[in-house]
Amino acid sequence: MTDVHSPQTQLADGLNYFAALDLGSNSFHLVTTRVIDQHVQPLLKFKQKVRLASGLSKTNKLSEEAMQRGLAALQLCAQRLQGFATEQVYVVATHTLREAKNADVFLARAAEFFPFPIHIISGHEEARLIYRGVAQTSSYQGRRLVIDIGGGSTEIIAGEEFEPKILASRSMGCVSFTERFFKDGKLSEKRFKKALIAARSELEPVAAGLRKFNAVEVIGTSGTIKAIAQWVQLRDQSAPDVITRTALQRCVEQLLTHTNISSFNEAAIDADRHGVIAAGLAVLVAVMDELELTSLTCHDAALREGVLYELAERVIGHRDVRQRTIDGMAARYQVDELQAQRVAETAVYLLRQVAKPWQLQQPAWRQRLQWAARVHEVGLQINASSLQSHSGYIIEHADMPGFSKEEQAFLAALVRNYRKKLQLERLPQLYLFEQRDLWRMIVLLRLAVLFNTDRQSSLLLKKIQVRQDTLLLTLTKEGSANPMLLNDLALEAKQQAKLGINLRVHG
Repeated sequence: MTDVHSPQTQLADGLNYFAALDLGSNSFHLVTTRVIDQHVQPLLKFKQKVRLASGLSKTNKLSEEAMQRGLAALQLCAQRLQGFATEQVYVVATHTLREAKNADVFLARAAEFFPFPIHIISGHEEARLIYRGVAQTSSYQGRRLVIDIGGGSTEIIAGEEFEPKILASRSMGCVSFTERFFKDGKLSEKRFKKALIAARSELEPVAAGLRKFNAVEVIGTSGTIKAIAQWVQLRDQSAPDVITRTALQRCVEQLLTHTNISSFNEAAIDADRHGVIAAGLAVLVAVMDELELTSLTCHDAALREGVLYELAERVIGHRDVRQRTIDGMAARYQVDELQAQRVAETAVYLLRQVAKPWQLQQPAWRQRLQWAARVHEVGLQINASSLQSHSGYIIEHADMPGFSKEEQAFLAALVRNYRKKLQLERLPQLYLFEQRDLWRMIVLLRLAVLFNTDRQSSLLLKKIQVRQDTLLLTLTKEGSANPMLLNDLALEAKQQAKLGINLRVHG
């Protein structure tokens, strides 16, 4: 189904225009906006029903049919994004592509015609962005609970004002539960009960903490909850956008008068959502019961609005949540800030010399290198032995708000390889980045650390010259007279040869 609310965006104001694309398990949602006086004004909304989650097998392989549906929808989105620059668009993929073992195949096919990076985000990151979308578009700023039932997962977030306090992402959604419990549209009390038990079991590990939060306002977002709210309002002539637990029970009873969803004909619910409404209803009942909720209020904004506000802040306001994440990690692990700064300054100096020939001129490369320098020693909190491995492990497995899974993997790979022997077989397979670019960033970080081994401000490097994959380092007098540095550089040349780099030193 196509849902277009306004004409295609005309990019007259350059970077004041932004787009967010949410590759969900049920639908793909595209929103384009412009920012006027720090206000986000929607311009176009486009939705394609894809049902990716229905094509996910028990072994977590995405079917060819589901891939084709997704790629066809992505082609339509690409048409509506013509004229947007890469930095104006942020694309996130959620539960189904997060779980699919062959997501790389989908990403590779998409890259043939879709010019924007697709970021597969974690469940916690999805939950954080959903909360941000609600917080930025809601007048209430006290303690709130946000519930978002998607096609493959359900996110529940407890927060206050603009800050989420508890983030939960559970593997239950209206499409995935339809496949498990209501295959071929079959309805019965027994099937519904099984779905309800499964959902409550999924919620049990997080329910106690969410109940203790004592939220004053409870908000429901996205298609399933909005559809149920419309159903309740039309049937009961009640207040719009409000779902009580009592009204929800009447929905269950009404639904179970049918033995197949094909005979269910509720006018308030779009026909294309009928097939998944039973599963969505079971999930919502389970959430309200487990969290002991008596009512909730629907809200229009969710994940894509959260993405939009964050993207606008990155580009216009220069407030990047990823920087806050790095700063918080550095503080938590008590990194040596002076050493981190020395390494960062050297790394940026090296990058400036090689940026043009190595095509690393975008500001994002400098940012990634600075982040890696800032946190490369977080593993010292474990111990100094195999420091780089400990640091890499922490970054790979930490909850890092703002970072997509691949961005986090890239950063972890940089840090894991900043010293000692390179293990190329352990480098991650990347889709948003060229493998060569990762190798070159590792080269720069390793040299930046090597020139600051003494942990003191000293001038050892005079200049660096680059010709393709040959690096010529010219040392200062002080550097040339440092036998430990010369020995370290000789050993480093052997490691960098593994990355195809010919490292030469001139004293």
